[in-house]
Amino acid sequence: MNLQLTHKIIYLFLILNLGYPNVLFTDISSSSGINFSGSSEGVCVFDYNNDGWDDIFFTTRAGNRFYLYKNEGNMTFSDMTLDANLGVINDSRTVVAGDYDNDGDLDLFLGSSVGQSLMFNNDGEGHFQDVSTISGILVFDQVRGSSWIDFNSDGWLDLYIGLLYEPNKMYMNNGDGTFIDVAQNINVAGPLSAGIVMGLGFVDYDRDGDQDLFMTQDNNLGNHLFRYEDNGTFSDVSFLTNTNVQVMGMGVAFGDINRDGLFEIYTTNLYENSLLLNSSDGNFVNISESSGTEDIPGSMGWGTFFFDANNDGWVDIYNNNETAFGNVSNSLFINNGDLTFSMAGDESGAVLNNNGYGSGFSDLDHDGDLDMVLVGHSSSIGSINILRNDSESQNWILLKLSQPSENLFAVGATIELYHNGIEQLNYISAGNGYCSQNTFDIHFGLGLNTSVDSVIVIWPDGINETFLGLVVNEINYLNRGNGISILSSSLEKYVPNNIQLNDLYPNPFNSSITLEIKVEEAIQSHINIYNLNGQLVESISVLLNESNMNQIKINLSDNSAGIYFVNINVGVYTFLRKITYLK
Repeated sequence: MNLQLTHKIIYLFLILNLGYPNVLFTDISSSSGINFSGSSEGVCVFDYNNDGWDDIFFTTRAGNRFYLYKNEGNMTFSDMTLDANLGVINDSRTVVAGDYDNDGDLDLFLGSSVGQSLMFNNDGEGHFQDVSTISGILVFDQVRGSSWIDFNSDGWLDLYIGLLYEPNKMYMNNGDGTFIDVAQNINVAGPLSAGIVMGLGFVDYDRDGDQDLFMTQDNNLGNHLFRYEDNGTFSDVSFLTNTNVQVMGMGVAFGDINRDGLFEIYTTNLYENSLLLNSSDGNFVNISESSGTEDIPGSMGWGTFFFDANNDGWVDIYNNNETAFGNVSNSLFINNGDLTFSMAGDESGAVLNNNGYGSGFSDLDHDGDLDMVLVGHSSSIGSINILRNDSESQNWILLKLSQPSENLFAVGATIELYHNGIEQLNYISAGNGYCSQNTFDIHFGLGLNTSVDSVIVIWPDGINETFLGLVVNEINYLNRGNGISILSSSLEKYVPNNIQLNDLYPNPFNSSITLEIKVEEAIQSHINIYNLNGQLVESISVLLNESNMNQIKINLSDNSAGIYFVNINVGVYTFLRKITYLK
């Protein structure tokens, strides 16, 4: 029996026998208010008006205009395109949103297939202005994958653009509304000779605190992984990490399928898809066949993402397939928790023949599970499909992250969630799958768990911060500086000039320890001491006098010996010091 026939039998068995009744999606396209039809290949799920609800932007092909739909909060949407000044006719595939000017609202980059790509600035009042020319982002080549990323951690989002047949571009943000291409300077121009870059994305694959770049290529030219180095440049580590898989690659997704704190890489391809398992030594192993995630032979996959479809705490995989090519429906792979996946059947409501391309997800109705937005070319069920998640209820948590002053939406952050000894992993990206973008909101399914121990945010500049006291089945807002900052070698540079903070002494200690701090203006300070389990064991409120060195004694005699964290809040600033109590 040949391999292709074996695959067909396996997938037929899965479709017929391994349905998941707790996974259910309902196509609400006809009642959603999104009523345009036409070829669309990119979708961006983002909150353009800062009302807390994700809206939807669609690119179009073949001489149609863009479409922006406002989320009304009840799974219906209103066409705001013309009101927002976005009714532009442009043959575009790609759309990504990011706050490039740090003014608190999300701007748009539109990557064109024909003609000039476009940049739109959001004025915060619901209107967009074309700033393509003055921004310096002048791209006239065919764009596929794109992503916003603060690659140099200067607090300003930069823009990476993948191109067909031309070197890619990294537009560095000058901080004044203009950009300059530095891709060649930092060795991240990608394939330089006849490259066919399709999907791309940034993720911290080696968990060293900075963002690395992975991109797919068509025509068996080999995928590429670029590692960000301490000197500010990128190194092509595709061969060293075994990620240079030669396939006809299209979309790309990242997710931790086995909850070991490392991101796996999944790509949709023409024919069998690829799942690369990450390991602690930085190498990847191709487990596409053994995991059951190759998809049905003859498939043509484009949009893809990892998400927890049923809130069981394990990330699943969704693929938006071009059914007109191989007559293969979309696929939903449910994570079994043992490095294998099972294909959901027609009863899941997610297996459509929609002739798909781009895709995105978000909890569009704020009910705790993730809904899907699919785009594609003309089909018997339209070219736009909104799938509401009606799966059986399980516990969940939703996190909205923000930073003060710079990179406000925390693009590039990595998030670790801990509950009952289990770790889950997620990240914030402004460019996902194929020509599309998912929500910035971070979603974790919790199954039957009713509490969360802690969440650690690795902010885009590499500083770690722990958050405690999170509420399950609610939206939790994590603002930088309000948690417990984990000690980092680069933390000291965040002590402002108007505060002098000395090392606590003596450390280790067996009686009391002294904190010395000097401020220019009198201010109330709150000092909280936590044990290694994140439990608050002591809280001190003190008025810091100006100019003089303030000395605060901390006594832990009622507590057991061990390591503790001193969290010092001074106005908008938060600092942390590790101390050792010997008793």
